[in-house]
Amino acid sequence: MGYKQYQQMSEQRGWLNMLRISNSPTIVSNAMVGVAITIHAHAELWSERITTPPLELFTPLILIIAVLLLLYFSGMVFNDAFDAKRDEVSKPDRPIPMGIIRVSQAWSAGFFMLVISILIAFGISVTCGLTTTALGIVILLYTFLHHAPLFSVPLMAICRGMVFIVVVSSFSEQYFSPLLWMYSGALAFYTAVLTFVGTFENQQQSRASYAVWLTLFPAGFIVYTSGIQSPITWGLFIVFTAWIFWAWSNFCSKEKQPVHGMHKLLSGFALLDCIFIAAVGEYHIMVFSLICFALTVAAHRKILGT
Repeated sequence: MGYKQYQQMSEQRGWLNMLRISNSPTIVSNAMVGVAITIHAHAELWSERITTPPLELFTPLILIIAVLLLLYFSGMVFNDAFDAKRDEVSKPDRPIPMGIIRVSQAWSAGFFMLVISILIAFGISVTCGLTTTALGIVILLYTFLHHAPLFSVPLMAICRGMVFIVVVSSFSEQYFSPLLWMYSGALAFYTAVLTFVGTFENQQQSRASYAVWLTLFPAGFIVYTSGIQSPITWGLFIVFTAWIFWAWSNFCSKEKQPVHGMHKLLSGFALLDCIFIAAVGEYHIMVFSLICFALTVAAHRKILGT
């Protein structure tokens, strides 16, 4: 009488579901913003020199994307492992309550991915290892405190906001610029609003639908302060505004569940990244974030992102 007798989905799909694999392109998109910030900071750092030393991007980028994905997946697994008892009542269709994956397996996988990510980060540089360790600690804090809104909202905001810092640290601490902190703060604000709204996602008609409009603030702030002269940035802001309107309508609708609105906010990370990247003029990098947006929207049709 093993636990697999209760399976109603494959174990492979159970893991993909628990990892929230459909959201993973937004992590790659975030990494692209870090690259854009690095290129911008590198150009400013050497602006007074006749010749600019080359900036190695490919290897650090591949490694840091692996680090960020491992951190993200570990956080998702920790979340399900910690909520196993609660999900038996509120979300019985999750992989652990269904008996597809054991709690012990989830905890082991989560810590394994967390440790590996930190080891890879230290292999890149000491600074990258330290910032990754700090992010890992915040992820663990969120895991154990995420049912208290007083802690969950700021902790999740810090988690996502630190992604840009971790990416830039993989290249050099020399690129820790005011732009980095501004972008990290804007991303953290968007994440805070999303997390707050997400606490109401199980309601048929969310009471927090009004808060969805606050997600426009970080995008508008970046456009106003950095990309005000760029028509591409303004165009992206208009598209982003339309996307947020669609998300808001999902939360307000009595016919659609708020999960559709949450999926739009989650995929909105990649659209927001496009605005960030366009604001510094790195349009060729922005294309990758657009692709990540399309992949996230498509993946949400197959695997839930919440």
